[in-house]
Amino acid sequence: MLGARMLMAGGLTGITISASVRSPDIAALAAAAGWRGGQILLRVNAGVDVAGLVIPATIPNDCLTLINRGRIGGMINGGKGLQTTNRITVDNAGGTIQGSGGQGGSGGTIRIGGTEGYSALGSPGNGGNGAGFSTSSAITLLAPTAGSAGTTMQLGGPTIGGGNGSSTGGRGGNGGAIGAAGLSGSAASITQYYTSSTIITNGGAGGAAGAAVDGDSKVTWIALGTITGSRIN
Repeated sequence: MLGARMLMAGGLTGITISASVRSPDIAALAAAAGWRGGQILLRVNAGVDVAGLVIPATIPNDCLTLINRGRIGGMINGGKGLQTTNRITVDNAGGTIQGSGGQGGSGGTIRIGGTEGYSALGSPGNGGNGAGFSTSSAITLLAPTAGSAGTTMQLGGPTIGGGNGSSTGGRGGNGGAIGAAGLSGSAASITQYYTSSTIITNGGAGGAAGAAVDGDSKVTWIALGTITGSRIN
């Protein structure tokens, strides 16, 4: 109750997010609601998804209180949930704040040297998407996807200085779950040894997960609620 009286004493501008939205412009919403520099009460209603919530630096320290009863989360492949650079207060009781999963790493490649120089033989697979909110169209919470397999190419002796065989690009790594990093891709492979120079690479590293909260040291928590993923300062 004391907090509520303090807000009212300084003049209160209320903003309610009642429908799912992607990257809302909080400064513009506050201005449209008549904000002139006083306190802001930002509420996310139950059942509402907010894909990427950034509190702009133009809103001063100790000015905004966020009441989240919905779900705030990052968009796929490393997107962050809640971001702030200035001091805010957050009541997340009954709400969820989450970071997205990281993208899977790409598969490894093969280069084989022969009479025609180095050639890439067998394409690497792509990494899967990390879990998170969709980046376009309707706002949907997407599950992580698996990386794709690399392609295989049959090899002939005359060009590469060896016997017949095949080379396969590495499989891409799976995307990470909510708040988890993506998996690394697999190395490329070859079926037999070749006399010419052969370069086989490991798969790429998986992408980092997006933080659930970026700017945690700036947040005064009234209630943590459910937070999935890291809280970074």
